Amino acid sequence: MKNYIYLFIITTLVLVNISCDKIEHPVVEHTNELDWSLFPGGDSSTYAWPTWTENTYNQQNVLLEDYTGHTCTNCPAAAVIAKGLEDANPNRVFVASIHASVGNSFQAVSPPEFTQDFTTEAGDTYVNSIPSFFGNPTGTINRKDGGIANTIWYASSNWAGAVNTTLNETPNAKIQQQYNYFPQTRGLFVHTESVLNTLNNNNEYAMVIYLVREVVVAPQKLANGTVEEFYHHHNVLTDNLNGTWGITLENTTDKQYHNLAIQLPDNSSDTTYNINNLSLISYIYNKTNYKVEQVIKTEL
Repeated sequence: MKNYIYLFIITTLVLVNISCDKIEHPVVEHTNELDWSLFPGGDSSTYAWPTWTENTYNQQNVLLEDYTGHTCTNCPAAAVIAKGLEDANPNRVFVASIHASVGNSFQAVSPPEFTQDFTTEAGDTYVNSIPSFFGNPTGTINRKDGGIANTIWYASSNWAGAVNTTLNETPNAKIQQQYNYFPQTRGLFVHTESVLNTLNNNNEYAMVIYLVREVVVAPQKLANGTVEEFYHHHNVLTDNLNGTWGITLENTTDKQYHNLAIQLPDNSSDTTYNINNLSLISYIYNKTNYKVEQVIKTEL
């Protein structure tokens, strides 16, 4: 995945004030600098840009980042808890399974059984850059404080309580997302509308887009020491489409629009990259404390 070719370009539009009146439905300006070779025919003038409706969604969603590894014997039990919370809260709780730890001891490729490298540049960076990572399995719940030793890292036994509390909070951001996919070129065009509800001038916010594979069948070491050859890994973080730390948002409560175009990997040799097995998890977070302000998931 680290070797696939992608082109990323962002365009941001904020609303303008005219005579102190906000324009509620602006005409979105679009860039001509996307990789139009990924659009069949290459004529950007015929591209179907999204039409946006007012985002009235006001519930707080939850990103549960499950830090795991295919030789971590305690990780399958944690994954069951994560999947259970996601199933119990459809369209509200989204799991991203991140194969990472300091040193990547549980993520190492070790043939003949463990031949897949599930690690990502972003996952490796997070465990080494976000303070106090405790090892596998641990998780984050919107990267809120209150976990082990009051860090953002939670033991799996505490995920449910933290999720339920977070679901009752009021979100500080809104996100909408649309996409166009062109199988002829494997070109994926992603468009987002984001809004910060309130501002704190001491904070800076950014948006990240995860590409996840919903199911990857591959070996996993179990608690009893055996290996499950056909283990179903769930929502595996595969790449960050707009970089490890995402794109920084403007310091405004006006609507902001971002566009990107990437080429998905050829799935002829790895069917886990079939478009029907891919999703986007997009979230806005506070760059000061890493806290996730809002998150959505888009199935491709």
